[in-house]
Amino acid sequence: MLKDFSTGKTDVLVSMKCLDEGVDVPRSELAIFCASTGNPRQFIQRRGRVLRTHPDKRKAVIHDLIVIPDDYGADNEHFQLEKSLVSSELRRVRDFALLSENLADTETELDEVISKYNLSIF
Repeated sequence: MLKDFSTGKTDVLVSMKCLDEGVDVPRSELAIFCASTGNPRQFIQRRGRVLRTHPDKRKAVIHDLIVIPDDYGADNEHFQLEKSLVSSELRRVRDFALLSENLADTETELDEVISKYNLSIF
């Protein structure tokens, strides 16, 4: 499958372990990370596998989906838990966004969340 993908015979790979250590997919032009780890080494590895150069590739696009809790209400216990979860997700967003071409778009997209929890991606 990887050989077919590298030659363009296969257009899409879907896998939970597709970007893990030892898997080489340099032709990747688009990646959607649906679940990412809090371990910087792992998400840096995954990002690097997508950003590798390939003769048929000019750039790569990465979408890193994050989880934002629904509103539970105004009680402080739930709010602090939500804030902690969102803060963890934003650390990963920051690492991706600082190296991206669309940092301003990322800030705009997350403005409401950042304001609600009084956080920053920087």
